[in-house]
Amino acid sequence: MRRPIPKKFRGASKRPSLFTLVSGLRIPGLLLLAALLTGGVFYFLGSGAQAKPLCPDFSPAPFDPVCRWRGEIKKDESLYIALTDNGFSPRVVYDIDRGLDGILNLRQILPGEKFCVDTDQNGKLVRFELERSPWEHYYVTREEDSFIGEKDTIPLTYVLKAAKGEVKGTLWESMIAEGIPAEVVLRFTDILSFNVDFLTETRDGQRFALLYEQYFFDGKPIDVGRVMAAEYWISDTSYGGIYYMDPDSSEGYYTLAGKNTKKALLKTPLVYRRISSYFSHRRFHPILKIYRPHLGVDYAAPTGTPISASGAGTVVFAGRKGGFGNFVHIKHNGNIETMYGHMSRFAKGIRKGVRVKQGQLIGYVGATGLATGPHLDYRVKVGGKFVNPLRYAFPDGPPIKGKYMKDFKAKANDRERLLRMLSNDAIVMKGQ
Repeated sequence: MRRPIPKKFRGASKRPSLFTLVSGLRIPGLLLLAALLTGGVFYFLGSGAQAKPLCPDFSPAPFDPVCRWRGEIKKDESLYIALTDNGFSPRVVYDIDRGLDGILNLRQILPGEKFCVDTDQNGKLVRFELERSPWEHYYVTREEDSFIGEKDTIPLTYVLKAAKGEVKGTLWESMIAEGIPAEVVLRFTDILSFNVDFLTETRDGQRFALLYEQYFFDGKPIDVGRVMAAEYWISDTSYGGIYYMDPDSSEGYYTLAGKNTKKALLKTPLVYRRISSYFSHRRFHPILKIYRPHLGVDYAAPTGTPISASGAGTVVFAGRKGGFGNFVHIKHNGNIETMYGHMSRFAKGIRKGVRVKQGQLIGYVGATGLATGPHLDYRVKVGGKFVNPLRYAFPDGPPIKGKYMKDFKAKANDRERLLRMLSNDAIVMKGQ
């Protein structure tokens, strides 16, 4: 019978994990000035830690192993294959899985990750170590008939970086030119995508500013964290959001007034080339050659372009539906429904009754049904009536809870002041 691992062994070690160093962080005024004096880079922690070698010669195993074997996961290889192909019993893999239950799924192990296995004279597991990176290790140690798992992480250098710039060409090229990591650019646009369509509204001369987390190991950047504040100016209008997690662990991006930057639905559910047909009560159908209502928006895009759920909800239909071809219908909170037609195929797991998150992949652009070319027919109903998704003012997401507004204001004002100092030619998020 499989024995449960004691709870005290399921968590990480006491060393701080990668993304727990800065939640709830507040920036004192003097440190704001320090950020500017260091060129827009705000250093908070230095790790001062050294990576440990994988399975050192004198390991802390409870008794001396007979066999010690080091390996590395190859392409298209699992830990099971790596061990059994080299003579280890499947029981060894099973015991490793027992030890890491609730800590790490063995299916998450990737090519290039290193491991070390100690076994006794009967071929039974004594100790296992997995190095996913120099700063992230996992261990399984045998104690009598039990296997104890542990995750251990080495503290990283945490940096809060600031950047600003002006659009010249595309927003992507402009932000990359300022040294902003690609993943941060994507997160920046995600935060503001409910108010700004960066595909159609971006123009030269528009400005951006942001604060974001970056992590270093041994002096080299190895990962980025959250965007802590984001701001974008179109003419004299600014759009922005500040990250906040309340004591109930609810998190999101909010204006200084505490309004959620998210809407009930995404502005667009895909990256498209152009709008090939607009919402209309009388449109000439290119195939049927008759005038009839077109109660949606057609987004032309290459076959296979990913399509996302515009909002969180439940799939009430996913299948073939007449002229719409492959079709998905989602009901969202309240009285909002969205529909997606002409898909080439559905994403894995999308079927009737499944809950989806906002932005979750649900399918791919195609030309199934009555379609002259690849596009998405996107439709929205509110209160049982079709509305124009390009013009309808969808409600905001949940605002900051009243009991946490004072705490939010303190943290938000600190980050807003840093953005103001960074972009002293404009007032940040005025009137929001």
